[in-house]
Amino acid sequence: MSLHVAVAGWLLGPTSGANRRLLALLRALGPQLAADERVTVLHGPDFTPPSLPRIDWQPIAIPAGPTLRRVRAERRLLPRALRQLGANVLDHGFLPLPPSPIPVCLLVHDLRAVDGLTGWPRWLARATLRSALHGAAAVVAPSRWTAARLRALAPNAVSPVVVANAVDTPGYGNDGDAALTAAADQPPTGFVLHVGHVEARKNLGVVVAALAGLPPTQRPEFWLAGRDAGALAALQRAAAGTVALRALGVVDDDRLAALYRGARAVVLPSRHEGFGLPALEALAHGRPVLASACGALPEVVGAVGVLLPADDVGSWRRALANLPPEDAAARAARRAHAATVTWDASAAALLATWRRIAAEI
Repeated sequence: MSLHVAVAGWLLGPTSGANRRLLALLRALGPQLAADERVTVLHGPDFTPPSLPRIDWQPIAIPAGPTLRRVRAERRLLPRALRQLGANVLDHGFLPLPPSPIPVCLLVHDLRAVDGLTGWPRWLARATLRSALHGAAAVVAPSRWTAARLRALAPNAVSPVVVANAVDTPGYGNDGDAALTAAADQPPTGFVLHVGHVEARKNLGVVVAALAGLPPTQRPEFWLAGRDAGALAALQRAAAGTVALRALGVVDDDRLAALYRGARAVVLPSRHEGFGLPALEALAHGRPVLASACGALPEVVGAVGVLLPADDVGSWRRALANLPPEDAAARAARRAHAATVTWDASAAALLATWRRIAAEI
């Protein structure tokens, strides 16, 4: 049977790790499709699709949120759209699982709702996820850690396939070493960087408290690249009078690359990550990464990052006072680690999963 996959892309729009992941996978998928295979991305009406080889686009009036509006729109619009397309596999990354006339490949980014880190009651999040896992034809997770959690939660459901996130390795010239391009407004003591939504589960207060304990002449600023998801005001209050906190909001890809290159270190003190793409992006730029020993972060940073207890301010203070080496060998090791997974390999794993689903219809 030929393959025609409809991809749920109504989250596409503002820059985020999830959106960078989807677009990178689509870019790598197109050239791998056989002559009789198609991919159509269903996207919101306000999104302007990029031109990607062998990838088709179709607008659909399904909002990214809030959840109740999205669910209602999916129930009303999605089954008819799938039948009109003639698709035979739906690739979907949202909960709950919508009614679908065709088999669903479900992407589970993380289990933060199950762990009580969202507004969902934990019992409801657990029941919804279990139902989706049993209703999907295939389940995809971005990390081995997330896949193991899913197997434990629903041992009788289909076994998750790991389709890891990857990064595009930046080029640094003939010597292979990173030219550390300082931001135009680089402060005298430099800055440490966090990339991602500013929300409670990111645990950014531990970095503020750790920086506050450093001598002012050694204290870097704390820069945040990402949307405020409700935690910025409290963070600003905690930093007031001690730590220079700079909230940059959502930045484009070029600005983000410059921030990675200029940062003294990238920090990810999150209590829960299903993967943690900024950690891998930072390593691809050769930057030191300080991360909590939680969720999938140990898997992502491996031996080339510094892992710390999520809530141990003293450990974070010592790590920030003694950042990892900046020598060429250390940078090369970080970039080599980031290059062990490629988008081409991840796209091939996802495509193989889609093909298996279509063959079983």
